[in-house]
Amino acid sequence: MVAPYTRLVRRRLLILAPLAIAAITAAVVVALGVGGGGDSGPELNAGPVSPPVPAPRTAGTGADGAPVDLPAEDRPMLVTFLFANCPTVCPLIAQQLAAALDEVGPDADRIDVVAVSVDPEGDTPQAVRRYLRGHGLDGRMRYIVGSEAELAPLWEDWQISRQPPEQAALSLHSARIVLVDADGEQVGRYSGGLPIPPRDIAEDIQTLIEA
Repeated sequence: MVAPYTRLVRRRLLILAPLAIAAITAAVVVALGVGGGGDSGPELNAGPVSPPVPAPRTAGTGADGAPVDLPAEDRPMLVTFLFANCPTVCPLIAQQLAAALDEVGPDADRIDVVAVSVDPEGDTPQAVRRYLRGHGLDGRMRYIVGSEAELAPLWEDWQISRQPPEQAALSLHSARIVLVDADGEQVGRYSGGLPIPPRDIAEDIQTLIEA
């Protein structure tokens, strides 16, 4: 004969077991991002932007005189912030991006690379074109130039600080590389002030264009 206490324990187990299974299932669903669209972006070497956030419209005039309006539909992009007379950080960013695009090869045409000037006075079209040629980025990076009034809304939208006009010998602006997926979402960021292995950037480019 089963003792009353044993029967009570069994009844409680029968009641609790389905609840425990449901709780475990819910936890697995949340962990995998199933059913809710997920809040995480692709697996990248860059620091994640989690949850991803929309990239602001990045429009203006390139150093070649052609209009720029990004992100483009169904195309990922890399965005960075430079000035042509920068003595340290900007040349490093440019070299890293050029090396990464070299490593990606022909597929690099499937991602847009754009720089936004943080020095409206010094970044003349001539200076920027010379800068792009010198770093192997001519025809591979679009570089938005303009007056302070034209560029300031982009700085505000991207939440970056411009280069102080009186400090041309130092790099004091916000330096970063932002990765944007084909849906126009910011999904990753690199600090431009640190050396970044070009292979890491190349792998991230490949991830974005294959997503």
